[in-house]
Amino acid sequence: MEASPRSLAHDTIDPWRLPVFCLAAAVVLALTLQLTNGNLRDDSLRGLTLCLGLCLFAVAGPGFARPWTWGESALALGMGLGLLLQLQELFTDYPSSALRLQGPWPFAVFHERLAAAALISGALLAGPDWLRKYGVPVLIGVYLLLGLWILKHAPAPHIDVLVFQVQGADELLSGRNPFAMTFPNIYGHTRWYGEGLAEDGRLLFGFPYPPLSLVFSTLARVLTSDPRSAQLVATALAAALMAATRGGRLGAGAAALYLLTPRGFFVLEQSWTEPFLVLLLSATVFCAVRFPRALPYVFGLTLAIKQYSVFLVPLVVLLLPEPRRQLWGFLWRAGATALAVSLPFALPDPKAFFHSVVALHIHQPFRTESLSYLAAWVARGNAPPPMWIPFVAVAGALGLSLWRAPRSPAGFAAAAALTYATFFAFNKQAFCNYYYFVVATLCLAVAASRLPTPDGTPRTA
Repeated sequence: MEASPRSLAHDTIDPWRLPVFCLAAAVVLALTLQLTNGNLRDDSLRGLTLCLGLCLFAVAGPGFARPWTWGESALALGMGLGLLLQLQELFTDYPSSALRLQGPWPFAVFHERLAAAALISGALLAGPDWLRKYGVPVLIGVYLLLGLWILKHAPAPHIDVLVFQVQGADELLSGRNPFAMTFPNIYGHTRWYGEGLAEDGRLLFGFPYPPLSLVFSTLARVLTSDPRSAQLVATALAAALMAATRGGRLGAGAAALYLLTPRGFFVLEQSWTEPFLVLLLSATVFCAVRFPRALPYVFGLTLAIKQYSVFLVPLVVLLLPEPRRQLWGFLWRAGATALAVSLPFALPDPKAFFHSVVALHIHQPFRTESLSYLAAWVARGNAPPPMWIPFVAVAGALGLSLWRAPRSPAGFAAAAALTYATFFAFNKQAFCNYYYFVVATLCLAVAASRLPTPDGTPRTA
């Protein structure tokens, strides 16, 4: 696939509606997750519904293509308001759930660093362009200090995901196959696992995430002993890519909005792997704008990091200026990359690999505490609905996106946010980490937007 950087970066002007409604949806969903840690409740379900409506409008609403001189300033003001709302939650509520704190002012250090992040974020939105060159790295540095504080004071959250990453990494380092191992059942019950997947205190499956996720966790295990440090670095790098994709205060503001998502520190504490997907999706959009020759290979890594990333494949046409000519070359390169990083782990024991990475997730039970419409249906005493419903919903979201979304990196990100918000909202399992990924993708859509200037030409990246 040959294309010039200019052609693949898209000179298409994104309509104002896309960043406006993606921004609103990101803030609404971030605050909704704060209500219940992403679990089902009537108010959280209303927040999810509002977020879905805003995502639909971002992808398929009227254009709003006029070159308003005040549009970027209004967006920056909206970002500032969103940051204030998120910071209020971080200052007044626990940033995570498994903290071990002592002393009369246990949050003093965290709040000092958070105040510094707030001041820097404000400067990024209101200050001159030269300030962002230095301010974004400083903000990312402060975020890393905040994350390290969380990891230090929440060393052992009671969650199986951390067990999987610690013991999976240790198994790999010892020369054994992590996809053929078993894990201890730390919960003492089996209702959160499918039938036949837990017995005699053991979970009868191996490492449940794709190999690239295992590689990241193992590197962190070697370097820091805590695999969660990989998620911390991934989050910081994703924010850096968001800020660098188009540059300017909207990119910097979107990065700040993502870093200071209130439940983001909870996701870090619990060791969920969505930050890896956010990093690679951010790298995909960055390459689409800045480094198109690397795009198919980075997209291939994105496909290899999470099982449900397969829904991104149809949306590739939004990234390519000439999909009829470029699509096949793009897909075979991406597919070869995904296979290259996955097959070495699958070939030693294909049966165990398929059981742990694929079949396990198909047989996961219905979780009535999930933030989804199907969980709400079952919680009201109805029988569990058929499991083809989320896939029909995704097909509808994909079809609408391919019909109406802008053919641009920002349109790709907005369409991905709509697709995954729809999938999770109609799924049998959907928790904080799932929707955290949607929040990040909405921030990415804002950062990647190319907006009209007063003379109607695209802004330069």
